Amino acid sequence: MNRPLPWLRYVDASSLDDDVIDFDGLNVESPAGEHLGDVDGFIVDAKSSRPYYVVVDAGGWFKSKHFLLPVGHTRFDEGEEALVTELARERIDRFPGFDKDNFEKLSDEDWKRFNDETCQACTITGVSVVYAASEPYAAAWQRADYSYPDWWRASPTLPDRMGESALTAGSAYPPAASTPTGDRSNRDRTVARGSEEASRPEVDPSPHFDGRAQPGDVLGVETGGEQTHIGDTAQDENKRRQEAEAAVRQSKE
Repeated sequence: MNRPLPWLRYVDASSLDDDVIDFDGLNVESPAGEHLGDVDGFIVDAKSSRPYYVVVDAGGWFKSKHFLLPVGHTRFDEGEEALVTELARERIDRFPGFDKDNFEKLSDEDWKRFNDETCQACTITGVSVVYAASEPYAAAWQRADYSYPDWWRASPTLPDRMGESALTAGSAYPPAASTPTGDRSNRDRTVARGSEEASRPEVDPSPHFDGRAQPGDVLGVETGGEQTHIGDTAQDENKRRQEAEAAVRQSKE
Protein backbone atom coordinates (compact mmCIF):
# COMPACT_ATOMS: atom_id res chain seq x y z
CA MET A 1 0.00 0.00 0.00
CA ASN A 2 1.18 3.54 -0.75
CA ARG A 3 1.40 5.07 2.73
CA PRO A 4 0.56 8.78 3.05
CA LEU A 5 3.53 9.23 5.42
CA PRO A 6 6.15 6.63 4.45
CA TRP A 7 8.76 8.30 6.67
CA LEU A 8 6.89 7.20 9.80
CA ARG A 9 6.92 3.59 10.90
CA TYR A 10 5.58 1.50 13.73
CA VAL A 11 8.15 -0.68 15.51
CA ASP A 12 6.88 -3.56 17.65
CA ALA A 13 8.61 -3.68 21.03
CA SER A 14 9.10 -7.46 20.69
CA SER A 15 11.26 -6.89 17.59
CA LEU A 16 13.81 -4.74 19.46
CA ASP A 17 17.01 -6.57 20.29
CA ASP A 18 18.17 -4.29 23.09
CA ASP A 19 20.31 -5.65 25.92
CA VAL A 20 19.88 -2.47 27.98
CA ILE A 21 16.09 -2.21 28.37
CA ASP A 22 13.56 -4.91 27.56
CA PHE A 23 10.75 -2.76 26.20
CA ASP A 24 8.37 -5.57 25.31
CA GLY A 25 5.50 -5.35 27.81
CA LEU A 26 7.38 -2.81 29.95
CA ASN A 27 5.16 -1.29 32.64
CA VAL A 28 4.02 2.32 32.02
CA GLU A 29 3.26 4.29 35.18
CA SER A 30 1.87 7.69 36.17
CA PRO A 31 3.70 9.96 38.66
CA ALA A 32 1.49 8.47 41.40
CA GLY A 33 2.54 4.93 40.48
CA GLU A 34 -0.72 4.06 38.69
CA HIS A 35 -0.44 1.36 36.06
CA LEU A 36 -1.36 3.00 32.74
CA GLY A 37 -0.57 0.07 30.48
CA ASP A 38 2.31 -1.82 28.86
CA VAL A 39 4.70 -0.82 26.09
CA ASP A 40 3.47 -2.31 22.82
CA GLY A 41 5.82 -0.48 20.41
CA PHE A 42 6.97 2.89 19.11
CA ILE A 43 6.20 5.37 16.33
CA VAL A 44 9.60 6.35 14.92
CA ASP A 45 11.25 8.24 12.10
CA ALA A 46 11.90 5.63 9.40
CA LYS A 47 15.25 7.13 8.46
CA SER A 48 16.89 8.07 11.76
CA SER A 49 14.81 5.91 14.13
CA ARG A 50 14.15 8.89 16.37
CA PRO A 51 11.08 8.00 18.48
CA TYR A 52 8.07 10.29 18.68
CA TYR A 53 5.50 8.21 20.54
CA VAL A 54 5.40 5.19 22.82
CA VAL A 55 2.53 2.94 21.74
CA VAL A 56 0.92 1.85 25.01
CA ASP A 57 -1.52 -1.05 25.41
CA ALA A 58 -3.96 0.48 27.90
CA GLY A 59 -5.40 -2.85 29.00
CA GLY A 60 -9.03 -1.71 28.82
CA TRP A 61 -9.29 1.58 30.77
CA PHE A 62 -8.73 3.94 27.82
CA LYS A 63 -11.22 4.83 25.07
CA SER A 64 -9.27 2.67 22.61
CA LYS A 65 -7.05 -0.38 23.04
CA HIS A 66 -3.90 1.72 22.59
CA PHE A 67 -2.84 5.29 23.19
CA LEU A 68 0.23 7.20 22.02
CA LEU A 69 2.41 8.73 24.73
CA PRO A 70 4.81 11.50 23.56
CA VAL A 71 8.38 10.45 24.40
CA GLY A 72 9.24 13.88 25.81
CA HIS A 73 6.96 13.17 28.75
CA THR A 74 8.64 9.92 29.79
CA ARG A 75 11.64 8.69 31.74
CA PHE A 76 12.97 5.23 32.50
CA ASP A 77 12.95 4.24 36.18
CA GLU A 78 15.60 1.55 36.52
CA GLY A 79 14.61 0.67 40.09
CA GLU A 80 10.94 0.18 39.20
CA GLU A 81 11.78 -1.23 35.77
CA ALA A 82 9.08 0.97 34.32
CA LEU A 83 8.58 3.79 31.89
CA VAL A 84 7.25 6.66 34.01
CA THR A 85 5.36 9.62 32.61
CA GLU A 86 4.87 12.97 34.33
CA LEU A 87 1.26 12.99 33.07
CA ALA A 88 -1.54 12.00 35.41
CA ARG A 89 -4.11 9.48 34.21
CA GLU A 90 -6.83 12.13 33.82
CA ARG A 91 -4.59 14.06 31.42
CA ILE A 92 -3.93 10.98 29.30
CA ASP A 93 -7.67 10.28 29.28
CA ARG A 94 -7.99 13.43 27.10
CA PHE A 95 -5.71 11.98 24.42
CA PRO A 96 -7.25 11.08 21.06
CA GLY A 97 -7.74 7.36 20.57
CA PHE A 98 -5.28 5.39 18.43
CA ASP A 99 -6.02 2.44 16.18
CA LYS A 100 -2.94 0.52 15.02
CA ASP A 101 -4.89 -0.95 12.12
CA ASN A 102 -5.42 2.55 10.71
CA PHE A 103 -1.88 3.80 11.32
CA GLU A 104 -0.75 3.49 7.70
CA LYS A 105 -3.87 5.27 6.45
CA LEU A 106 -3.33 8.49 8.42
CA SER A 107 -2.70 11.57 6.29
CA ASP A 108 -0.60 14.59 7.20
CA GLU A 109 -3.80 16.44 8.20
CA ASP A 110 -4.74 13.50 10.46
CA TRP A 111 -1.34 13.61 12.13
CA LYS A 112 -1.42 17.37 12.63
CA ARG A 113 -4.82 17.12 14.31
CA PHE A 114 -3.63 14.14 16.37
CA ASN A 115 -0.41 15.88 17.46
CA ASP A 116 -2.20 19.13 18.33
CA GLU A 117 -4.86 17.40 20.42
CA THR A 118 -2.24 15.31 22.20
CA CYS A 119 0.00 18.28 23.01
CA GLN A 120 -2.99 20.28 24.24
CA ALA A 121 -3.87 17.44 26.60
CA CYS A 122 -0.28 17.38 27.87
CA THR A 123 -0.36 21.07 28.74
CA ILE A 124 -0.79 22.14 32.36
CA THR A 125 -4.45 22.58 33.28
CA GLY A 126 -5.64 26.14 32.88
CA VAL A 127 -3.14 27.07 30.18
CA SER A 128 -4.72 27.66 26.79
CA VAL A 129 -2.72 26.31 23.85
CA VAL A 130 -3.68 27.06 20.26
CA TYR A 131 -1.70 25.76 17.29
CA ALA A 132 -1.99 27.66 14.03
CA ALA A 133 -3.91 25.87 11.31
CA SER A 134 -1.25 26.97 8.82
CA GLU A 135 1.59 25.36 10.80
CA PRO A 136 3.14 22.43 8.87
CA TYR A 137 2.31 19.11 10.52
CA ALA A 138 6.02 18.18 10.68
CA ALA A 139 6.70 21.24 12.87
CA ALA A 140 5.09 19.40 15.78
CA TRP A 141 8.08 17.07 16.08
CA GLN A 142 10.19 20.03 17.23
CA ARG A 143 8.00 20.62 20.29
CA ALA A 144 9.33 19.76 23.74
CA ASP A 145 6.67 17.03 23.96
CA TYR A 146 8.79 14.99 21.52
CA SER A 147 12.24 15.69 22.98
CA TYR A 148 14.76 12.93 22.31
CA PRO A 149 14.66 10.63 25.38
CA ASP A 150 17.89 9.64 27.11
CA TRP A 151 16.68 6.04 27.49
CA TRP A 152 16.42 5.41 23.73
CA ARG A 153 19.07 3.60 21.71
CA ALA A 154 18.49 3.96 17.98
CA SER A 155 20.74 1.08 16.87
CA PRO A 156 18.24 -1.79 17.28
CA THR A 157 15.64 0.07 15.19
CA LEU A 158 17.74 1.50 12.38
CA PRO A 159 16.29 0.14 9.12
CA ASP A 160 19.61 -1.27 7.86
CA ARG A 161 19.88 -3.29 11.05
CA MET A 162 16.38 -4.69 10.66
CA GLY A 163 16.63 -5.65 7.01
CA GLU A 164 14.17 -3.02 5.83
CA SER A 165 14.40 -0.10 3.44
CA ALA A 166 14.53 3.24 5.22
CA LEU A 167 12.12 4.98 2.86
CA THR A 168 9.71 3.92 0.17
CA ALA A 169 11.26 4.62 -3.24
CA GLY A 170 10.25 8.01 -4.52
CA SER A 171 8.56 9.10 -1.32
CA ALA A 172 9.16 12.51 0.19
CA TYR A 173 10.79 13.04 3.56
CA PRO A 174 9.01 15.44 5.95
CA PRO A 175 9.30 18.96 4.55
CA ALA A 176 11.83 21.30 6.10
CA ALA A 177 11.12 24.95 6.74
CA SER A 178 10.86 26.66 3.37
CA THR A 179 13.22 29.45 2.29
CA PRO A 180 11.57 32.75 1.30
CA THR A 181 11.53 33.20 -2.46
CA GLY A 182 13.37 36.52 -2.26
CA ASP A 183 16.28 35.15 -0.24
CA ARG A 184 18.48 34.10 -3.14
CA SER A 185 21.68 33.89 -1.10
CA ASN A 186 20.18 31.35 1.32
CA ARG A 187 18.72 29.34 -1.55
CA ASP A 188 22.06 29.28 -3.38
CA ARG A 189 23.86 28.17 -0.23
CA THR A 190 21.32 25.39 0.20
CA VAL A 191 21.92 24.13 -3.35
CA ALA A 192 25.68 24.31 -2.92
CA ARG A 193 25.52 22.46 0.38
CA GLY A 194 23.36 19.77 -1.18
CA SER A 195 25.91 19.25 -3.97
CA GLU A 196 28.74 19.08 -1.47
CA GLU A 197 26.94 16.54 0.70
CA ALA A 198 26.15 14.37 -2.32
CA SER A 199 29.88 13.98 -3.00
CA ARG A 200 30.73 12.91 0.54
CA PRO A 201 31.35 9.21 1.27
CA GLU A 202 28.54 7.46 3.07
CA VAL A 203 28.88 7.09 6.83
CA ASP A 204 26.83 5.31 9.45
CA PRO A 205 23.87 7.68 9.96
CA SER A 206 23.48 9.58 13.19
CA PRO A 207 20.72 8.04 15.31
CA HIS A 208 19.27 11.51 15.80
CA PHE A 209 16.59 13.27 13.83
CA ASP A 210 17.74 14.52 10.42
CA GLY A 211 21.34 13.53 11.26
CA ARG A 212 21.83 16.49 13.58
CA ALA A 213 24.23 16.26 16.51
CA GLN A 214 22.71 16.25 19.96
CA PRO A 215 24.10 16.99 23.44
CA GLY A 216 26.35 14.07 24.39
CA ASP A 217 27.36 13.18 20.82
CA VAL A 218 31.00 12.33 20.35
CA LEU A 219 32.09 14.68 17.59
CA GLY A 220 33.93 12.86 14.84
CA VAL A 221 32.06 9.62 15.58
CA GLU A 222 28.27 10.15 15.46
CA THR A 223 28.30 13.37 13.49
CA GLY A 224 30.28 12.18 10.49
CA GLY A 225 33.90 13.19 11.14
CA GLU A 226 33.89 16.68 12.66
CA GLN A 227 36.70 17.38 15.12
CA THR A 228 36.75 19.51 18.24
CA HIS A 229 39.77 21.20 19.86
CA ILE A 230 38.09 22.17 23.10
CA GLY A 231 40.71 22.14 25.87
CA ASP A 232 43.73 22.56 23.59
CA THR A 233 46.55 24.79 24.82
CA ALA A 234 48.08 27.74 22.97
CA GLN A 235 51.03 25.47 22.09
CA ASP A 236 48.64 22.99 20.48
CA GLU A 237 47.03 25.75 18.43
CA ASN A 238 50.43 27.06 17.27
CA LYS A 239 51.46 23.57 16.23
CA ARG A 240 48.29 23.09 14.17
CA ARG A 241 48.77 26.49 12.52
CA GLN A 242 52.41 25.71 11.64
CA GLU A 243 51.42 22.34 10.18
CA ALA A 244 48.69 23.99 8.09
CA GLU A 245 51.10 26.66 6.78
CA ALA A 246 53.67 23.98 5.92
CA ALA A 247 51.00 22.01 4.02
CA VAL A 248 50.09 25.11 2.00
CA ARG A 249 53.74 25.81 1.11
CA GLN A 250 54.23 22.18 0.07
CA SER A 251 51.16 22.30 -2.17
CA LYS A 252 52.60 25.34 -4.02
CA GLU A 253 56.00 23.72 -4.68
